[in-house]
Amino acid sequence: MAQQERGTEFKVGAFVFVGLAALAALVVQFGRVGEGLKTYYALTVQFPDASGLLKGSDVLLAGAKIGRVSGGIKLAGGGHGVEVPLRIYDYVKIPAGSKFTVGSSGLLGDRFVAVSMPEGQPSGYLSKNAKIAGARETGLDDITREGGFLVGDLRVAVQNVNGTVTRLNEQALSPATMENLKSSVEHLNQATGALAESSKKIDAVIEKADATMGSTKKAADDMQVAIADARKTIQAATQVMHQATSGTGLLPTLLTNQELAKDLQALVANLRAHGVLFYRDSAAKAEARGSQSRPQNPPRRPGDRP
Repeated sequence: MAQQERGTEFKVGAFVFVGLAALAALVVQFGRVGEGLKTYYALTVQFPDASGLLKGSDVLLAGAKIGRVSGGIKLAGGGHGVEVPLRIYDYVKIPAGSKFTVGSSGLLGDRFVAVSMPEGQPSGYLSKNAKIAGARETGLDDITREGGFLVGDLRVAVQNVNGTVTRLNEQALSPATMENLKSSVEHLNQATGALAESSKKIDAVIEKADATMGSTKKAADDMQVAIADARKTIQAATQVMHQATSGTGLLPTLLTNQELAKDLQALVANLRAHGVLFYRDSAAKAEARGSQSRPQNPPRRPGDRP
């Protein structure tokens, strides 16, 4: 019986020992105790503002923890920002040119140091105890601070607007200015009415001018038609005169042949004297008698004067 009790106690003790060992392993793995067993190298980052960073804050590289803030924050030399000491795991090599910023988990989360590696293949790595210039990301406190500045500027702008509106009401929109503006509008209306009346008169003058121009154009067209008719008449008369002087008909023969003209004249005279039934050539006999009664010129001899 006693031997059976001893076996049970041994089992219970072994189970408790295994549980405590597992708990210790978890504490070492996930707690600060495990970090004491690792080796580190130191870095110092100078931030313009490290508000919210505390001793023991994490250092993250692409979301993975690679170290922590090893001490309190100190003022940098010359008062330009603060210096934050870091402890980086010895097996983590940070490429030269990496960017160190102060980030936060959400707007109200804990602050941490975020490391962003440069693009491309690294040309080298940060050495131990190196000093690096860092930057700070905008958090809720920064937004609140900037919002306060913005509210102050907004108040000043509202005051300026109020002053401008007051001066506008007192000066630009004063009763005297409004009266002058009203008078100017009335004068403008009068000038517009006069301009409309003048436009009507000008329209009447333009209509008369158009009618006059139309009459003048019609007269010019009639003149051109008359000139064209005169030209045709002159051309026809010229052609008749040309045919009368150089043609082969009766009229050219009468104008150019004197004997035919005399015969025609004698015919007319005979017809007038005797008629058609008792026609006689008395004109030729009268001409013959007249030629006989006229004295004959004696023939000229050599030496006679004319």
